[in-house]
This record gives sequence, C-alpha cells and structure tokens, in this order.
Amino acid sequence: MEQFKLFITCILILVSQISLANDAKTNVLLITADDLGYEAVGSLTLDTGLPSLTPNIDAFAKKGYQFKNAHVNTPICQPSRSIIATGQYGINSGMMGFFHMKKRSATVMQTLSDNGYITGVLGKVSHSTPDMAYQWDYVHDYSDLGAGRSPEKYYQFSKEFFQRSKKQNKAFYMMINSHDPHRGFHDPEKPMKNAAIPSKLFSSEQVIVPKYLSDTPQVRKELSHYYNSVRRLDDTFARVLQALNESGMADNTLVVFLSDNGSAFPFAKANAYLASTKTPWIVQWPQGKIKSSYVNEIDFIASIDFFPTVLDVLNLKIPESVDGRSILPLLKGEKQSNRNEVYTQIDYKIGGPATPMRSIQDSEFGYIFNPWSTVGANYRNSNEGEITKKWKTSGDKGQLERLRMFREREVEEFYDLQADPHSVNNLINNPEYQARINAYRQRLVKWMKENSDPVLALYQLKEQPQKMIIMLKKDFPSKAQLTPEQQRLAKQKKKQEKANKNKNQRKSKDH
Repeated sequence: MEQFKLFITCILILVSQISLANDAKTNVLLITADDLGYEAVGSLTLDTGLPSLTPNIDAFAKKGYQFKNAHVNTPICQPSRSIIATGQYGINSGMMGFFHMKKRSATVMQTLSDNGYITGVLGKVSHSTPDMAYQWDYVHDYSDLGAGRSPEKYYQFSKEFFQRSKKQNKAFYMMINSHDPHRGFHDPEKPMKNAAIPSKLFSSEQVIVPKYLSDTPQVRKELSHYYNSVRRLDDTFARVLQALNESGMADNTLVVFLSDNGSAFPFAKANAYLASTKTPWIVQWPQGKIKSSYVNEIDFIASIDFFPTVLDVLNLKIPESVDGRSILPLLKGEKQSNRNEVYTQIDYKIGGPATPMRSIQDSEFGYIFNPWSTVGANYRNSNEGEITKKWKTSGDKGQLERLRMFREREVEEFYDLQADPHSVNNLINNPEYQARINAYRQRLVKWMKENSDPVLALYQLKEQPQKMIIMLKKDFPSKAQLTPEQQRLAKQKKKQEKANKNKNQRKSKDH
C-alpha cells in the first residue's frame, strides 16, 4: 500500500512539473502605436512644458527597460511592420513599400506558431501580416475595434484572447496595434464615427511646436488634435495591460511597446530624419531577469532586432535570413559591440513614384541621401494635413522655404543631431564639416554594398544628377517587380468589386 502511495505521489509530482513547465513558457505581447512621434512621449520628449500625453506609457517605462536610441528602419506603416516581423531590411526582403512578401522568409508569427504558440492580432492586420498565406489564430481589425480607436474594445478582445490561451494551455504571441494616433486625429468638433473620446483633450495653447514645423495657427490646431489621439492611444495601452494583469499571466509575459514610425506631419513620418525614425521602445519581463527601472542612453537598436530578440528570449534558433541582432544581452545588463549607429530607408509610399532615401544616424550626426531630389520635384505623402497648403499661401519666406525643402529636398543632407535634433539646419555645404560628412558617406556606402542596395548605383552618380534621375526612373525596382501575384490579384478583385458596387448603385437610382 505504501509503495502504491509513493508511486501515486511520484506521478502527481511529475504531472505537476510538466504543468509548471508548460505554464513557465514565456508569452510575448507586442503593443504598437500607429504614427506616434517620440517627441510626444513624456519619458523621451525633448520639449519642456509638454502636457501629460502618455501617463500610462510613462509609468510603464519607469518600471521597465527603456531605450533612448531606438529606431525603426523604415519609417512608414506597412514596410516598417514587415521589418518588425521578419528582422530583415526592406531591401533584403523586397518589401520596400506597401508590398507583401514575394520572396518567402521566416516571420516571428509563423515561427512561434510552428513552435506551439497561439497567435493573435488586433488592428492593422494586413499591414502587420507580410506573408499573405499566414493565418492568425485570433483576429479583430478596424471595424471591430471602434475604428481601431476604442480602448474598451481592445480590452475586451485582449481579455478574450488571453482566456483562450489559458484554456488551450498554449503560450501566446499577441500583436496589439492601436490605430492611434494616425490621422484623422480626434477633432472634438468632428469626432470620428465609432471612435472613443480620449480621457483628456488638449487645446492649441498647450501645444509645443517642434522646430521642423512652423508655429502657425493651423499647425497648432492639428497638433492639438494629434495630442488628443496620443492620449487615446495611452488609454488603450492601459486597458490592454489591465487585461493582461487580470489574466494572471503578466509575470511570465515579455511585453514590448514601440511605434511604427514618427508622427504624421511634414518632415516626420515617411522621411529619414530623427523625428521620422526614433521610436519609444520599452520592455518589461518580470520573470525574465532583465534590468528594470533602467534607461539605456547609449546603445542604438532598431526594428530589425525585434524578431531575433524574441527568438533569443524563447531559446529558439535565429534564422540566417535575419539582419538584426538580439538585444537580450542588453536587457540583462551586458554589453554589446557595434551598437553606435542605425541605418534607415524609404522607398515607396502609398501612391506616386519611388522616392528612395537612405540615412545613417548616430548620437552626433545624421547623413541622408535623396537620389530623387531635383529642382521642381514634388514630394508628397498623406501626412501633410492642411499644413503645406497654408505654407503655400502664407507669403512668409520662412514657410515657403520649408515647403520648398519638403517638396524638392536636397540630394544630400547632414545634421548636427545634438545641436539640431529637429534637422532644420542642413550642414552639407558647410566647409567645417566636410571631413565628417565624407566619413558618414563612406559608412553609408559600406552598408549599401553589404546589403546589395539598388540605391548604391544611384549614389555613384550623385555628381551627375541628371543621369541619376534617369537611372532612378529606368532601373530602380518597380512596384510591379516588388508586388507578389497574390497581392496583385487581391487588389484587382477589390477594384472589380468596387466597380460592380458602383454600377449596381447607378442601376438602383435609374429604377
């Protein structure tokens, strides 16, 4: 009898150990903002007097590990999220704009799914799924989430997903993407349909205008609406963490927060400036033995590092295709070499021709190469609001020059990021900086060679601008070359469905 009791006890201990082992498997929660500029985050801002826009994010940062020199490698929507998922530069994955994966490679969601994880996504689903063949286990998008702007709905769906993870006894990978503070911003006089009201609203008098914009009534108005949306993002962030804490799984969950690019204003998102690429990157992992209440002010990290970091945390093999490196050693308080710079790129925006930009930034300076730049160029993106229209009609020389710089740019730009973090004073022709400029040029060329960047051939013609423009139009990878067949067919189908719908509506009116 005693032997039988001992046998049963051993079995129970074994089962308990197996259960504990399953419970101990680390979960991963990635929370992203859509178009959150680092200047709006209280723990990162350069601007004194900024009102409290992100109290919950700031509190999370105070307890976690925060990087002061974190960047995205492509500061625009879908291509930025493709890099987060693949750990590859866009020039290596082929996702150099709003393209899905044509050349198959590993992704964080597929890798974790293959290793027994349940995967979920809230918001920005298409932009966050580079492989069109991948099927998330749990999905809710824009319309389910109050136009991607309802903290309560994010809370409810997060709670449901965490419960499903526990019920299935599977660790989870969850990507929660707020649609805030993307345009349209929260205008109290014209609120977006189905979107929630932020917990706090801001006036144009409370705005701190970054130096890359002009201090005008229009800028202040749009910034105040942006602030409202930033606050609603913070509301959503708090509710998601509430759902995680209520699930009982917070202690064993790696939580990462970052933005996909800078704010949706001229000279920020969809460009290659500090305001374009610098992002809040905050980590908490209570049982992971990483440093807490710590701010790393030295090391440069980037979105290519997310995927290998997750795999390192989970003791999974990092694919050879990955360009980034795990930051887990940094999180544990160790040192890493070659963490003193970041390389960023822009190629295609939504609509329009290619406008490639290449940048190298470190703690001192930033160098940008714009092969599309020429007199009469007309660079545009969807982040201008009414600001550039007001600049054009202002009659003010300063505003008109900012508009010219935005539309035409210069082939090369060089900024002192300590004295001029908003990148207003281009030093490219300043004789005092020529030795430094040449050093940054050489570093960027080295990176382009290592990654077989198609922009390298353009760079070699930078002293012959007309030939460079001709080569850009003739030889740079086209949208047709970069678009996978499945995406092309899906777009064609959507276009046909829209045409049929319009045709049916016209028939209804005729009858």
